[in-house]
Amino acid sequence: MSLISIIIPVYNTEKYLNSCVESVAGQTFDNLEIILVDDGSTDNCPAICDEWAHRDSRIRVIHKANGGQGEARNIGIEKSHGDYIGFVDSDDTISPFMYERLYSLIVSENADMVQCAMKKVNQSADEDSHCGKIISPHPPQGTLSFPGEVSQDYHIKTYTPYEAVKTLLSDKIITSTCPSVLIKAEIAEKIPFDTGMINEDVMWIYRALRESSKTIVTDEILYAYYQREGSTMNSEYNEKKFDALKAHRMRSDAMKSDFPDLHPLAERGYAGTCMYHYQWLCRLEDKPEYREFRRRLHGMFLSSDLKAVYSVTDLKYKIWYTAFKLLPSLTCKIRNTLRIGL
Repeated sequence: MSLISIIIPVYNTEKYLNSCVESVAGQTFDNLEIILVDDGSTDNCPAICDEWAHRDSRIRVIHKANGGQGEARNIGIEKSHGDYIGFVDSDDTISPFMYERLYSLIVSENADMVQCAMKKVNQSADEDSHCGKIISPHPPQGTLSFPGEVSQDYHIKTYTPYEAVKTLLSDKIITSTCPSVLIKAEIAEKIPFDTGMINEDVMWIYRALRESSKTIVTDEILYAYYQREGSTMNSEYNEKKFDALKAHRMRSDAMKSDFPDLHPLAERGYAGTCMYHYQWLCRLEDKPEYREFRRRLHGMFLSSDLKAVYSVTDLKYKIWYTAFKLLPSLTCKIRNTLRIGL
């Protein structure tokens, strides 16, 4: 049986780490190598990681100075021995059947990569998950159920590289989230994550789809990611948030040569992300630095290839983009009032 390496970057997630590792260690597919990459955590995560390694011989721990999630994943890939590689974020949990299902698909379909569906779980900031003593390595009971725990019919789709990239850009069936994938190690080794930035998934997933001769997508929900209170649209905005724009810019530029006829879709994604971030800022207080951020975002939107954007945009969004081009603040305030794009 093939070995699957699961790489879990860890940074200051002591409230959630035990539940995460429990869900991975308790997989029905047990031929696993679980690599916990402690990315310079300053809380109790290093001790929790070490205790898990003491309890379960499949778990290895790498302690390193803080360098970001992309660097942690790259080190995990470099140190892995598996035939296939998967990623889990240290504040999320997965179905007990996740890797059994994904492995079965990737082998039976002779694919290079498979991606499952995810579900978002809203959680308030004061909800802790096994913050203290380590508990027995089995999936948490009673806190979260997955549809996959009951026998149901699920749909799979098969994609060539071109079809996969087009679907990523247009249909949102494929998402820019690496924790929901299982990929051949030989491909993962060729496409390291970008470092020194957040939103590194955007380019990594694009490269993975481009390099995979066959990608499988299942709509079975096998991964739960947690949206903590105060995250996303209501969180503080800072310079690092521009990494999302940088990632979309890099992807669009890459497609000019890789998939020229898909470039307009990628450019539309970049323009839409500019407007989304401007809209985000309009929900926050009017600080001087936020006004400068909004000015920059509007300039970035105007610098995109709007002719290409409009060529693949429906009438409704042509109107929104035109309004944003002329009256960005008013447009985003209206969208926020109508709760469009939130």
